[in-house]
Amino acid sequence: MAINLSSILPHSQLLCSRVLGLCVAGVLLAACGKPAGELGGESAGEGIEQSTIVAYKETLQPILIAGNGIPAGVEGYGVSLSRLPAEGGSAPLKAVFSKDTYEPRLDLVPESGWDWSGAGDSIGLSLSVANPSDHSVQLFVTVYDDKSFGTRSLNVPAGGAGTYYFDLNGPALALDAGMRDAPALYQNAATAMTWMWGSKSLDLSSIRRVELNMRSILSDRTLVLEDIALATNGEFQPQNLQGIFDQYGQYAPQDYPEKIHSDDALRASAQREAEQFSAQSIFADRSRFGGWAKGPQYEATGYFRTQKIDGQWALIDPEGYLFFATGVDNMRMDNTVTMTGVDFAEPDIRKGPVVASELRKNLFQWLPEEQGALSSHYVYRPVVHTGPVEKGEGFSFYRANLERKYGPDYLQRWREVTIDRQLDWGFTTLGNWADPSLYDNGKVAYVANGWIRGDHKRVSSGDDYWGPLHDPFDPEFVRSVKRTVAQVAAEVQNDPWCMGVYIENELSWGNTKSDAGHFGLIIHTLTRDAVESPAKAAFVELLQDRYTSVENLSRAWSLPLAATDISTGSSAVTSWEAFSRGFALPASANGKPLIEGALREDFSLLLESLSAQFFSVVQHELAAVMPNHLFLGARFADWGMTPEVVRGAAAHVDVVSYNLYTEGLAAGNWDFLAEIDKPSIIGSFHAGLVSAESQQERGEMFRDYMHTIIDNPWFVGAQWFQYIDSPASGRAWDGENYNVGFVTVADEPYGPLVAAAQALNRELYPRRYGQKK
Repeated sequence: MAINLSSILPHSQLLCSRVLGLCVAGVLLAACGKPAGELGGESAGEGIEQSTIVAYKETLQPILIAGNGIPAGVEGYGVSLSRLPAEGGSAPLKAVFSKDTYEPRLDLVPESGWDWSGAGDSIGLSLSVANPSDHSVQLFVTVYDDKSFGTRSLNVPAGGAGTYYFDLNGPALALDAGMRDAPALYQNAATAMTWMWGSKSLDLSSIRRVELNMRSILSDRTLVLEDIALATNGEFQPQNLQGIFDQYGQYAPQDYPEKIHSDDALRASAQREAEQFSAQSIFADRSRFGGWAKGPQYEATGYFRTQKIDGQWALIDPEGYLFFATGVDNMRMDNTVTMTGVDFAEPDIRKGPVVASELRKNLFQWLPEEQGALSSHYVYRPVVHTGPVEKGEGFSFYRANLERKYGPDYLQRWREVTIDRQLDWGFTTLGNWADPSLYDNGKVAYVANGWIRGDHKRVSSGDDYWGPLHDPFDPEFVRSVKRTVAQVAAEVQNDPWCMGVYIENELSWGNTKSDAGHFGLIIHTLTRDAVESPAKAAFVELLQDRYTSVENLSRAWSLPLAATDISTGSSAVTSWEAFSRGFALPASANGKPLIEGALREDFSLLLESLSAQFFSVVQHELAAVMPNHLFLGARFADWGMTPEVVRGAAAHVDVVSYNLYTEGLAAGNWDFLAEIDKPSIIGSFHAGLVSAESQQERGEMFRDYMHTIIDNPWFVGAQWFQYIDSPASGRAWDGENYNVGFVTVADEPYGPLVAAAQALNRELYPRRYGQKK
């Protein structure tokens, strides 16, 4: 399931269908029955001048070799390539992506680049592909220019085929509807690829390569590439963004099994579910706290703890039973709000309404009248991270639907139903970001969480998506952490049902895709003046202890040729004072920093010290007010962590936490767990951002992912993100509109996903701990 606007819909209704190919202006892989560089007569028209087409043919020629061989300029990394038998014309290209490579990819690289700038003002990259396997395939397509890139994805259903397009320019790219992806805005027989990340404004005069890749797949995947081409986008249809969400916040143009059509249907659904909860529990093997009552019993401390047993890490519940954490994140109302496009001159009293975004306002068929029924579900958002408005009015369709469903006491009923569902579905915990009002339920364990806020200094990695990292060496940071953990402690009240505490989420630690990304925190901090940056001052002190003299540092790092004194412009650092004021590494011939030898070793040391300082401060302050509860780390994003940062954390947390949005643990990318030898937990995963072709397959992917975690000796749990679908119209903070929930925006559970969770949780303890008696 892709994450475009329609992806919020259950994919039992959104299966990719076979679509006809587009008229093409130039072929990248010759597989359409025409020799490379030739154009069929019917293809030459489609809004692109003949002279442009000829230029295209010539530009693309280096990698367009017809026949039965592998085209020049096409390279597979973890991908085996072959030609299928041709049925007239050129043969389709068969690509087998290996599960043994973490990111198997296929690169299409012309000898001297492509110039697509003259092809038209509304064009796209078209991919015709077939999937002969019995599992859907998510394929990421990335187009690179000289300086940037843009990534989209598509999902080809099992046994399916179709044509998908990646719009490269045109009016749709200029629209910001406040959704991560929107309905298709062109009249086009092909399926729009889903926007993922990167730039939407590529330099089409200087395209360097096209990459097709997969991530952390659990089995080999085969695609048959029939055609990769440039094509016109089709007629622009902005009306596709008007009146597309109904009174329940659901996508109006399509129907699906869980869709609600009346308030009576909501109330009837609530009654049916209440009757279901009255049935006997199917999880009779559970202890009071959700552990394995039929398994061995270990030392009981009255609180959750960890223990390594027979080479396998385990959680132990307060009564001493083996425990494994399964659960669902984000059981709260905060992320159910969507922006309406309206703002106010005086927001505190909702006076002076103005339309801040006509596009947003026109998305909705219905919103409540001021002071009318359900108007209490309006809220005001003073800050928005991403979208067409910076602030303004929001509305929670989910809360409104709860009131319709459960009546005036809807919040209390929601709490009761939410807990009953977790018991019925077999989960052992409430995942991260559960509303604190759910903590004191006495039936299901939970994890607490805290955000560090305050006026302390920050440090930059150079790629700070959610914001710069906290400077853990700033004394003010300690005071900020004290306030955070005090709030968490007040919410938990030393409750034995609290399994542990997450502090923060997906911080900007860097990544290992490049040296600039890996050591960005160090590179940027070293340019700072130590007077203004506590982290820089700490780095200087560490290096002084290591090298004593600046001459020793200069020799080790080759500084006379490799650094610039920012304060003087000198090519050499002549004193610790000069070094403290700031210096920058030069770029090499390819524009990237040179980080090797002793310089690399020291950058690695500095990065680990930064991480260790962060986690040691949090550990110390958390232990002072919550000594009985596990510190679960800071939820590293798999795309935003480095080995040094993980090592720094492992020395100070009880459990290391990761957010991993892939099909599961695969391709040896987690071999480092044996090195750090700490219990680990997945804080977030889902089938949503990771696409599935149907709700049934979402359930199967949940099962397969969880099996890779349960069978791993270092993991002690995994929690799904999230309980409720993102608003189909985009969540207020950043426009996420993913079909990731166990329940819809109308609070209707997805049957196939629930059934998969029940089956998985029924076998949970025998599968994980069955050999222990």
